[in-house]
Amino acid sequence: MRPQISIKLDDMKCHLLIPNLFWPAPRFNIEALPNLETLLARGRLARNSRQGLDEWLCRAFQVEAQQDWPVAPLTLKKDAPGYWLRADPVHLQLRRDHLGLLGADSLAISGSEADSLLDALNRHFAPEDLLFVRERPDVWLLRLPGTPDVSTWPLPEVLGRDIDAFMPEGLDAMRLKQIMNETQMLLHGHPVNETRALPINSVWLWGGGTAPKVGAPRFASISSDNPVAGGLARKSGIPCGPVSEHAESWLAALAEGEHLVILESLALPSSYGDENEWDARLRSLEAHWFKPLRLAVQNGLELCLVDNEAGLHLQAGPRDLWKFWKRNRPLLDYLK
Repeated sequence: MRPQISIKLDDMKCHLLIPNLFWPAPRFNIEALPNLETLLARGRLARNSRQGLDEWLCRAFQVEAQQDWPVAPLTLKKDAPGYWLRADPVHLQLRRDHLGLLGADSLAISGSEADSLLDALNRHFAPEDLLFVRERPDVWLLRLPGTPDVSTWPLPEVLGRDIDAFMPEGLDAMRLKQIMNETQMLLHGHPVNETRALPINSVWLWGGGTAPKVGAPRFASISSDNPVAGGLARKSGIPCGPVSEHAESWLAALAEGEHLVILESLALPSSYGDENEWDARLRSLEAHWFKPLRLAVQNGLELCLVDNEAGLHLQAGPRDLWKFWKRNRPLLDYLK
């Protein structure tokens, strides 16, 4: 049995960040989501500019943009000198009229596989003073000698799309393209890939920069598996833990202050166009998060709900939920 909400909520504020909460191009009717729709109908809704998740996080912690948002150095668990890029493992896939990719979330990479592949890459690129490291089996980084003149596209922006439109740009872009091409040749024939259904046949270079300064912490805690959120929490000296399966258990452990929760379960099915999976995950959020959070708001919690991809920002407190005359509207109405 899950714990009941019996804590004092008046001095707490929850920032709930949910990328892709709103399906960008719906081709189906979404059945009623009474708890989410009530929060949207009765809360205070604002529209902001669209932001990627990493940009939103950097702005929230007063991190300045470099040529890219400095995702890679923030991913490192310990600060390290030099210029770093994320070099995330991917599966390149030839489609009918373009080349697309699948991210590491679809590849189930083991630690031993990652270590073997990175060892091969480092032996090949050692004469050029390039260093590949991993923070997790599915999160790799690359250190370059010097700071290149280049800007890149975040990997989440590229999933499910034609990669030719998202290649690096700048005076040193050709060098990054060469690194990716050489990496593809090395990984193609590696023994690790001989037994895999989906080979790890490339890396995507993105999010470059040097270690940034981080502003004063805004949140008392973060709940997220996102490596950038974890890096920002470490630099700010605030706790960061995994996301609870149910909002009740998360609420029961809270102290006073502002807390950030990042729920990314909708991002991948949205990127890959899997409407059925997106809908199923949305209904899970309705049951496990929106229902208990609606009750918590009634009991005093201040809720701030953000879909950074859609640029929608909702604030809801106990007084808002008394606005019974504001009738629920379908979720897709909020995109019009």
